Amino acid sequence: MNSSLSRPVVVLLTWLTSVLLATFSVSCGGRTPEGQTAGPTPQPGQAAASPVPWKTIEPPAQVGIPAGSPKPPEPAVNRTYSGVGVIRAINLDEGWFEIDHEDIEGVMPAMRMIWRVKEKALLKSVSAGDKVRFKVVDNNGSEFVTELAKTPNGG
Repeated sequence: MNSSLSRPVVVLLTWLTSVLLATFSVSCGGRTPEGQTAGPTPQPGQAAASPVPWKTIEPPAQVGIPAGSPKPPEPAVNRTYSGVGVIRAINLDEGWFEIDHEDIEGVMPAMRMIWRVKEKALLKSVSAGDKVRFKVVDNNGSEFVTELAKTPNGG
């Protein structure tokens, strides 16, 4: 292709693309995706028009539990569990320790995890690597350790 013709062709194609994009943008303006004309834009302080007649809708009456339904369980508050494990790390400033603990019957399987202590002073009596016995309190999912002590003779 002759280089003297290529520049006018590029300019023409660029201009044509711009015109098509502008035409497309204008033709789509004011339409919703479903092809319907959009309503007026609400002004500041003015509520948007709603297709739902909210003033005609009554709130539901108080809903009770149908007769014969079992009562929902009461939330567990401050349940205490005992455990045994090996301390892996201690953060005295933030008040937590990491532990590899054995199964805590009825609560969770053996795992490595971090627990906060109720009082940071509990962490001063143990070190990383110590085998310990502990009491953990579960207050509706908020768990913290209230007792922490080395096991006698490492067992």
